[in-house]
Amino acid sequence: MEYEIFDVVNLRDEVMYQEKRSVVHEKGLFHRAVHIFARSKNGMWILQKRSASKDIDPLLWTSSCSGHVDAGEDYLNAVVRECEEELGVSLLTDRFLELIQISPCHETGNEFVRVFALKDLISPKKNLEEIDALETYSISEIEKEIECGSQKFSISFIHIFKLIKRHLRRLT
Repeated sequence: MEYEIFDVVNLRDEVMYQEKRSVVHEKGLFHRAVHIFARSKNGMWILQKRSASKDIDPLLWTSSCSGHVDAGEDYLNAVVRECEEELGVSLLTDRFLELIQISPCHETGNEFVRVFALKDLISPKKNLEEIDALETYSISEIEKEIECGSQKFSISFIHIFKLIKRHLRRLT
């Protein structure tokens, strides 16, 4: 059986050791993740509805794509890998703009999160194992859904969106 292995990090985001994904989540250890926000050819922001088979936040809406940073991997290479795996889009690291860095907290599942925006407009091809659906939204549509108390978004997405919406507006 194959296991996902993550870098366990300290409060300064420095690698301490590697551990299995299941252990990292069970013990609430600090680890790394990326979230990517991308726009479709119509200029609207793409959100994904996570697959029902996901163990965390199944069938909830989140950023265009996201994922853990694997052991030994850096944030930018994780961004490229996740875009290819989830959206079927192959890109170079220079096509991404880092928006913010978020320290571990309850809402992120003890993850250091780096949030990126894709500079290009894309036509994604969803990976059916990872994603149930893709839809496009304006920033104001997302804001209205969240303000109305919609339960359709993951807690981590709501937390991240509130921190970056002004950055996304500038890119629209």
